[in-house]
Amino acid sequence: MKGDEVIGRRSCAAVLRMIALGLGVLTAFAASATPYRPVDERTVLERVPERSELERLAPLRAAVAARPGDLTAALALATGYISIGRRNSDPRFVAYAQATLAPWLAQPHPSEPVLVLQATALQYLHRFDEALTLLQRALALQPLDGQAWLTRAALLELRGDYGAARRACARLVRSADEFTALTCLKSVDGRNGQLAASFAALASTDLDPRLPAALRAWRLAVAAEMAERLGADQAAEADLSAALRAAPDDPYLKATYADQLLRLGRPQEVITLLKGCEAQDALLLRLAIAARHLGSADAERWAAAYAQRLAAAQRDRDNSHQRELALYLLDVRGDAQLALQAAASNWAVQREPTDVRVYARAAVQAHSRPDREVIASWLAATHYEDRTLPALSFGRPRQP
Repeated sequence: MKGDEVIGRRSCAAVLRMIALGLGVLTAFAASATPYRPVDERTVLERVPERSELERLAPLRAAVAARPGDLTAALALATGYISIGRRNSDPRFVAYAQATLAPWLAQPHPSEPVLVLQATALQYLHRFDEALTLLQRALALQPLDGQAWLTRAALLELRGDYGAARRACARLVRSADEFTALTCLKSVDGRNGQLAASFAALASTDLDPRLPAALRAWRLAVAAEMAERLGADQAAEADLSAALRAAPDDPYLKATYADQLLRLGRPQEVITLLKGCEAQDALLLRLAIAARHLGSADAERWAAAYAQRLAAAQRDRDNSHQRELALYLLDVRGDAQLALQAAASNWAVQREPTDVRVYARAAVQAHSRPDREVIASWLAATHYEDRTLPALSFGRPRQP
């Protein structure tokens, strides 16, 4: 097999894993000391993955137990655990993945794929600095690892470090393929002053139906995000719908589509879209918000269930979902001041479009000029564009 073919196959698998695992988000939440007793038997207290998901990993678990030195089996099992954890919003399975990788990480010189997969697990847990450190070590061992470069680019883009993210994307020209490199580069450029041109570049490129569904969904999701920020809601909805047809079970796509529908004042469609998705924390939250807008009897039930999950996360010292906490406080509890605290804390960690929006909305509703100035200064420095952002209601930011 030729070297270029090996790289191409690795990069394709890498992107598929990255999209499957997603990108990704709780400050302290004051939970009542009184045990929660649901009054509705439909309330979800525990989320258990489908038995079939776990059964598919049984041969790998057996292989790892029988052959502790089988790296291929260990990597496959860890990847399977992370995928289950992501699909079910259950960090326990990420912990299982880390336990699977632990013996390999304990070696004096862990191999490059072990470092990359551990970085992926840390990314899920929002331990971004540690993930980037491991990726740097991995790339020192294998400078042409497309997965490592793409994961690094995604993390840097998520944090708003667009210059470094662009450099990581540029490495994909050699380590991956044109499709991956172009999507990565235009995603970064679209957040760094070149929104219209980046959207036009992606929109003008035909999407080969022979591409794996996850790759098509990724490109469509990137284009949809750009279209929404340009104010082209119909184009954004068309791309999101197409992405969901390609990857109908992807929770990130569902949450993104639900957020757009809520912004457009279409909560009933959110209920239809997310029916049966209560096991996903982020989707349960969107259901609670939509039901609140509708004045539905389900609003209280879904809100209570989500509050319990927030409390459980606090008990587990899981502070990774501050974006969702801010959305909950803002759109379910209607507490702009507490929402602003969560949104500002989240802003210090990640700056995806949803993070920018919830921070801006909370700053405006809480009448916080300092926070509005933080956002305005960042918008000016990065040339980030988003026509859905609320007006920050003041002129030029104060000079430091």
